[in-house]
Amino acid sequence: MTAVGHTIETSTATLVLVAPGFIEQRYNPTTRFSPNNLAESRKARAKLCAGRPCALMIVVPAEVPIEPPLSNVDHFRTESTERSIIALALVTESAMMSSVSKFYFMYFPQAFETRVFSTEEEARTWLLGKLADLT
Repeated sequence: MTAVGHTIETSTATLVLVAPGFIEQRYNPTTRFSPNNLAESRKARAKLCAGRPCALMIVVPAEVPIEPPLSNVDHFRTESTERSIIALALVTESAMMSSVSKFYFMYFPQAFETRVFSTEEEARTWLLGKLADLT
């Protein structure tokens, strides 16, 4: 398994295995979402998880714009089917990104629990609780 603290930098995000089975993915404020960079993040998560399911916290800065066409695609379908995510917490301070994300996860329900948060502390607490439920 990949060592805790292992970091992968992609063109749009920094992903860190912060604890066994727990990844934090932080998008850069200049990120513009595209199918390619979303796939790049998915590959980085798979590498960090080393074949085991992980809890995932994704942090999207308020500066990152919403890309409406990308809301029509289930970007987590593979991870949902493969059960590679235990639970996903999306953190954003943007009211618009929060609303769009909540709608997205209602439209594309996943095999894992998803929640949208406005603070990292709440998201981290929720995810750590999900991990504790597994033991």
